[in-house]
Amino acid sequence: MMTNFHVLTELWNERSPVWGIILLATFAYTSAVQARGASGRQIACFVLAAITLALALASPLAAIASGYSFSAHMMQHLLLLLIVPLLAILAWPSSNIPATGEVFPASNRDVITMSWLAGVGAMWFWHVPALCNAAMQHSAVFAVQATSLVAAGAAFWWPVFRPQLRRRMPPHLAGAYLFSGCLGCTLLGIYITFSPISVCPLYSSGGSSPELMRLVHQQWGLSHRVDQEVGGLLMWVPACMVYLGAILARFSGWYQVPEGRLAPE
Repeated sequence: MMTNFHVLTELWNERSPVWGIILLATFAYTSAVQARGASGRQIACFVLAAITLALALASPLAAIASGYSFSAHMMQHLLLLLIVPLLAILAWPSSNIPATGEVFPASNRDVITMSWLAGVGAMWFWHVPALCNAAMQHSAVFAVQATSLVAAGAAFWWPVFRPQLRRRMPPHLAGAYLFSGCLGCTLLGIYITFSPISVCPLYSSGGSSPELMRLVHQQWGLSHRVDQEVGGLLMWVPACMVYLGAILARFSGWYQVPEGRLAPE
Protein backbone atom coordinates (compact mmCIF):
# COMPACT_ATOMS: atom_id res chain seq x y z
CA MET A 1 0.00 0.00 0.00
CA MET A 2 1.39 3.40 -0.99
CA THR A 3 2.03 5.84 1.84
CA ASN A 4 2.91 9.52 2.04
CA PHE A 5 6.52 8.52 2.70
CA HIS A 6 6.61 6.55 -0.55
CA VAL A 7 5.20 9.53 -2.41
CA LEU A 8 7.87 11.87 -1.06
CA THR A 9 10.78 9.51 -1.71
CA GLU A 10 9.89 7.40 -4.76
CA LEU A 11 8.04 9.67 -7.17
CA TRP A 12 10.95 11.86 -8.24
CA ASN A 13 11.46 11.77 -12.02
CA GLU A 14 15.21 11.36 -12.48
CA ARG A 15 14.85 11.23 -16.28
CA SER A 16 12.90 14.46 -16.64
CA PRO A 17 14.36 16.88 -19.22
CA VAL A 18 14.01 19.62 -16.62
CA TRP A 19 17.34 18.53 -15.09
CA GLY A 20 19.10 19.28 -18.38
CA ILE A 21 17.30 22.61 -18.62
CA ILE A 22 18.45 23.53 -15.11
CA LEU A 23 22.02 22.54 -15.99
CA LEU A 24 22.02 24.73 -19.12
CA ALA A 25 20.43 27.61 -17.20
CA THR A 26 23.09 27.31 -14.50
CA PHE A 27 25.84 27.49 -17.12
CA ALA A 28 24.26 30.57 -18.75
CA TYR A 29 23.71 32.26 -15.40
CA THR A 30 27.27 31.56 -14.26
CA SER A 31 28.57 33.17 -17.45
CA ALA A 32 26.36 36.22 -16.89
CA VAL A 33 27.50 36.55 -13.28
CA GLN A 34 31.15 36.36 -14.33
CA ALA A 35 30.58 39.10 -16.91
CA ARG A 36 28.39 41.45 -14.86
CA GLY A 37 28.62 40.30 -11.27
CA ALA A 38 25.69 39.53 -8.99
CA SER A 39 24.72 40.04 -5.38
CA GLY A 40 24.19 37.23 -2.92
CA ARG A 41 20.46 37.86 -3.05
CA GLN A 42 20.40 37.51 -6.83
CA ILE A 43 22.30 34.23 -6.68
CA ALA A 44 19.90 32.98 -3.99
CA CYS A 45 16.96 33.86 -6.24
CA PHE A 46 18.47 31.83 -9.07
CA VAL A 47 18.97 28.81 -6.80
CA LEU A 48 15.37 29.10 -5.59
CA ALA A 49 14.13 29.41 -9.19
CA ALA A 50 15.97 26.20 -10.14
CA ILE A 51 14.61 24.36 -7.10
CA THR A 52 11.07 25.57 -7.79
CA LEU A 53 11.29 24.48 -11.44
CA ALA A 54 12.42 21.02 -10.33
CA LEU A 55 9.57 20.85 -7.82
CA ALA A 56 7.05 21.80 -10.50
CA LEU A 57 8.22 19.36 -13.17
CA ALA A 58 10.21 16.50 -11.63
CA SER A 59 9.04 16.10 -8.03
CA PRO A 60 6.21 14.05 -6.49
CA LEU A 61 4.03 17.12 -7.05
CA ALA A 62 4.49 16.71 -10.80
CA ALA A 63 3.71 12.99 -10.58
CA ILE A 64 0.48 13.60 -8.67
CA ALA A 65 -0.47 16.46 -11.01
CA SER A 66 -0.09 14.19 -14.04
CA GLY A 67 -3.53 12.64 -13.59
CA TYR A 68 -4.34 12.11 -9.94
CA SER A 69 -5.04 15.50 -8.36
CA PHE A 70 -6.33 18.68 -9.95
CA SER A 71 -5.20 20.74 -6.95
CA ALA A 72 -1.63 19.46 -7.45
CA HIS A 73 -1.98 20.41 -11.12
CA MET A 74 -3.04 23.91 -10.09
CA MET A 75 -0.11 24.25 -7.70
CA GLN A 76 2.20 23.17 -10.52
CA HIS A 77 0.80 25.89 -12.76
CA LEU A 78 1.14 28.56 -10.09
CA LEU A 79 4.79 27.66 -9.60
CA LEU A 80 5.47 27.80 -13.34
CA LEU A 81 3.54 31.01 -14.01
CA LEU A 82 4.18 33.11 -10.91
CA ILE A 83 7.16 31.86 -8.90
CA VAL A 84 9.77 30.54 -11.34
CA PRO A 85 9.70 33.54 -13.73
CA LEU A 86 9.68 36.07 -10.88
CA LEU A 87 12.68 34.49 -9.16
CA ALA A 88 14.53 34.21 -12.47
CA ILE A 89 14.03 37.91 -13.24
CA LEU A 90 15.07 38.93 -9.73
CA ALA A 91 18.15 36.72 -10.10
CA TRP A 92 19.38 38.30 -13.31
CA PRO A 93 22.35 40.68 -12.84
CA SER A 94 21.31 44.32 -13.01
CA SER A 95 22.52 46.42 -15.92
CA ASN A 96 23.44 50.08 -15.72
CA ILE A 97 21.18 52.53 -17.54
CA PRO A 98 22.76 55.90 -18.45
CA ALA A 99 21.50 58.83 -16.40
CA THR A 100 20.15 60.39 -19.60
CA GLY A 101 18.04 57.33 -20.38
CA GLU A 102 14.29 57.85 -20.45
CA VAL A 103 12.56 56.55 -17.35
CA PHE A 104 9.68 54.23 -18.21
CA PRO A 105 9.36 55.33 -21.86
CA ALA A 106 5.87 55.86 -23.23
CA SER A 107 6.49 53.18 -25.89
CA ASN A 108 6.41 50.58 -23.11
CA ARG A 109 2.70 50.94 -22.60
CA ASP A 110 1.71 48.69 -25.51
CA VAL A 111 4.25 46.12 -24.35
CA ILE A 112 2.78 46.27 -20.83
CA THR A 113 -0.70 45.58 -22.18
CA MET A 114 0.57 42.52 -24.02
CA SER A 115 2.52 41.39 -20.94
CA TRP A 116 -0.61 41.61 -18.78
CA LEU A 117 -2.70 39.71 -21.32
CA ALA A 118 -0.04 37.00 -21.57
CA GLY A 119 0.33 36.55 -17.83
CA VAL A 120 -3.38 36.51 -17.01
CA GLY A 121 -4.60 34.92 -20.23
CA ALA A 122 -2.24 31.92 -20.10
CA MET A 123 -3.88 30.51 -16.98
CA TRP A 124 -7.38 30.97 -18.40
CA PHE A 125 -6.33 29.51 -21.76
CA TRP A 126 -4.92 26.29 -20.34
CA HIS A 127 -7.99 25.64 -18.21
CA VAL A 128 -10.33 25.29 -21.14
CA PRO A 129 -11.40 21.65 -20.56
CA ALA A 130 -10.32 20.40 -24.00
CA LEU A 131 -6.85 21.97 -23.67
CA CYS A 132 -6.42 20.77 -20.10
CA ASN A 133 -7.26 17.22 -21.17
CA ALA A 134 -4.92 17.44 -24.16
CA ALA A 135 -2.00 18.48 -21.94
CA MET A 136 -2.65 15.44 -19.73
CA GLN A 137 -2.88 13.02 -22.65
CA HIS A 138 0.01 14.18 -24.84
CA SER A 139 3.54 14.88 -23.61
CA ALA A 140 4.20 17.32 -26.47
CA VAL A 141 1.17 19.41 -25.51
CA PHE A 142 2.25 19.34 -21.88
CA ALA A 143 5.71 20.57 -22.89
CA VAL A 144 4.12 23.45 -24.81
CA GLN A 145 1.89 24.19 -21.83
CA ALA A 146 4.75 24.29 -19.30
CA THR A 147 6.97 26.39 -21.60
CA SER A 148 4.19 28.85 -22.36
CA LEU A 149 3.35 29.30 -18.67
CA VAL A 150 6.95 30.17 -17.81
CA ALA A 151 7.26 32.49 -20.82
CA ALA A 152 3.93 34.20 -20.07
CA GLY A 153 4.91 34.61 -16.43
CA ALA A 154 8.23 36.17 -17.44
CA ALA A 155 6.41 38.57 -19.77
CA PHE A 156 4.03 39.53 -16.97
CA TRP A 157 6.71 40.19 -14.34
CA TRP A 158 9.22 41.87 -16.65
CA PRO A 159 7.79 45.44 -16.64
CA VAL A 160 7.57 45.39 -12.84
CA PHE A 161 10.90 43.83 -11.83
CA ARG A 162 13.15 44.09 -14.89
CA PRO A 163 16.89 44.34 -14.04
CA GLN A 164 17.10 47.89 -15.42
CA LEU A 165 15.83 49.71 -12.34
CA ARG A 166 15.15 53.01 -14.12
CA ARG A 167 13.00 51.25 -16.74
CA ARG A 168 10.65 49.56 -14.28
CA MET A 169 7.05 50.65 -13.97
CA PRO A 170 6.56 53.39 -11.35
CA PRO A 171 5.24 51.95 -8.06
CA HIS A 172 1.72 53.40 -8.45
CA LEU A 173 1.33 51.95 -11.95
CA ALA A 174 2.90 48.67 -10.88
CA GLY A 175 0.41 48.46 -8.02
CA ALA A 176 -2.55 48.90 -10.38
CA TYR A 177 -1.04 46.43 -12.87
CA LEU A 178 -0.49 43.76 -10.21
CA PHE A 179 -3.86 44.33 -8.54
CA SER A 180 -5.62 43.81 -11.86
CA GLY A 181 -3.61 40.59 -12.30
CA CYS A 182 -4.85 39.50 -8.89
CA LEU A 183 -8.42 40.17 -10.00
CA GLY A 184 -7.89 37.99 -13.07
CA CYS A 185 -6.69 35.10 -10.92
CA THR A 186 -9.50 35.68 -8.42
CA LEU A 187 -12.17 35.43 -11.10
CA LEU A 188 -10.63 32.23 -12.45
CA GLY A 189 -10.36 30.82 -8.93
CA ILE A 190 -14.00 31.62 -8.20
CA TYR A 191 -15.07 30.03 -11.47
CA ILE A 192 -13.09 26.84 -10.81
CA THR A 193 -14.21 26.60 -7.18
CA PHE A 194 -17.92 26.95 -7.78
CA SER A 195 -18.36 25.73 -11.36
CA PRO A 196 -20.52 22.61 -11.68
CA ILE A 197 -18.50 21.79 -14.81
CA SER A 198 -15.32 19.75 -14.49
CA VAL A 199 -12.43 21.95 -15.63
CA CYS A 200 -10.22 18.93 -16.37
CA PRO A 201 -12.58 15.97 -16.79
CA LEU A 202 -9.78 13.40 -17.05
CA TYR A 203 -9.00 13.86 -13.35
CA SER A 204 -12.31 12.15 -12.57
CA SER A 205 -11.04 8.92 -14.14
CA GLY A 206 -7.61 9.14 -12.55
CA GLY A 207 -4.15 8.02 -13.58
CA SER A 208 -2.65 4.61 -14.23
CA SER A 209 -1.65 3.81 -10.64
CA PRO A 210 -4.54 2.44 -8.54
CA GLU A 211 -2.46 2.73 -5.36
CA LEU A 212 -1.81 6.42 -5.92
CA MET A 213 -5.47 6.96 -6.73
CA ARG A 214 -6.49 5.33 -3.45
CA LEU A 215 -4.02 7.50 -1.57
CA VAL A 216 -5.41 10.70 -3.09
CA HIS A 217 -9.10 9.82 -2.85
CA GLN A 218 -9.26 7.74 0.32
CA GLN A 219 -6.39 8.77 2.59
CA TRP A 220 -6.31 12.43 1.53
CA GLY A 221 -10.09 12.60 1.14
CA LEU A 222 -9.94 14.38 -2.21
CA SER A 223 -12.94 13.44 -4.30
CA HIS A 224 -12.95 14.93 -7.80
CA ARG A 225 -15.38 17.67 -6.70
CA VAL A 226 -13.42 18.56 -3.56
CA ASP A 227 -10.15 18.40 -5.46
CA GLN A 228 -11.38 20.96 -7.99
CA GLU A 229 -12.61 23.22 -5.19
CA VAL A 230 -9.19 23.09 -3.52
CA GLY A 231 -7.54 23.86 -6.85
CA GLY A 232 -9.80 26.87 -7.31
CA LEU A 233 -9.00 28.14 -3.84
CA LEU A 234 -5.27 27.82 -4.58
CA MET A 235 -5.73 30.03 -7.62
CA TRP A 236 -7.92 32.40 -5.65
CA VAL A 237 -6.02 33.01 -2.39
CA PRO A 238 -2.31 32.04 -2.54
CA ALA A 239 -1.92 33.49 -6.05
CA CYS A 240 -3.28 36.85 -4.88
CA MET A 241 -0.88 36.73 -1.92
CA VAL A 242 1.98 36.62 -4.43
CA TYR A 243 0.61 39.68 -6.21
CA LEU A 244 0.07 41.47 -2.90
CA GLY A 245 3.64 40.74 -1.82
CA ALA A 246 4.90 42.16 -5.12
CA ILE A 247 2.78 45.29 -4.65
CA LEU A 248 4.19 45.84 -1.16
CA ALA A 249 7.72 45.27 -2.46
CA ARG A 250 7.30 47.97 -5.10
CA PHE A 251 5.60 50.42 -2.75
CA SER A 252 8.41 49.99 -0.22
CA GLY A 253 10.68 51.78 -2.72
CA TRP A 254 8.89 55.02 -1.93
CA TYR A 255 10.06 54.82 1.67
CA GLN A 256 13.70 53.98 1.06
CA VAL A 257 16.04 56.81 2.03
CA PRO A 258 18.88 57.39 -0.46
CA GLU A 259 22.29 56.62 1.03
CA GLY A 260 23.49 60.17 0.49
CA ARG A 261 20.84 61.52 2.83
CA LEU A 262 22.05 59.36 5.69
CA ALA A 263 25.47 61.01 5.79
CA PRO A 264 25.87 63.87 8.32
CA GLU A 265 26.09 67.35 6.81
